[in-house]
Amino acid sequence: MSKVGDLFVPRARVLGLVAGFALGAGLATPAMALSGVYTCTVKSLSGRGWIPPQISLHFHDEWTAEVVHTGNVSALSGRPLKAGFFRVSDVSFRLSWMVISASVGNGSEAVNTHYRAVFNTQNKKLSVQVISLDSRAKPPRGIGQCVQVTS
Repeated sequence: MSKVGDLFVPRARVLGLVAGFALGAGLATPAMALSGVYTCTVKSLSGRGWIPPQISLHFHDEWTAEVVHTGNVSALSGRPLKAGFFRVSDVSFRLSWMVISASVGNGSEAVNTHYRAVFNTQNKKLSVQVISLDSRAKPPRGIGQCVQVTS
């Protein structure tokens, strides 16, 4: 094939690539079927207080979710926090949310703590990780078992 011919890709191949991309992109979209409230009992694997003993997941529709912590930061207990989520497999969703709390120590700035979790809808397991603390230390982690409260 000539150098000029190398620049042109057969139309069938282009359509196949576009269709493959569209199918792959579908995994990164919010869950259309995920809704309801799940309450999860969480065990901290790190022994530090960053992982709450109970987390509630509230899926409102295909675009919005909230997370409620209970027991690790009294000012946040029971207060809903906006969360983003997307599908990572047929049965798993990744959630991400931020906790903005009062300053720690003598500092005057608020501390932002970024949480990330994977929720498996098939076995109702939750894996939680704090990802915004000091990157040199092992991030606090927790695992939990969830029960669907409402659908």
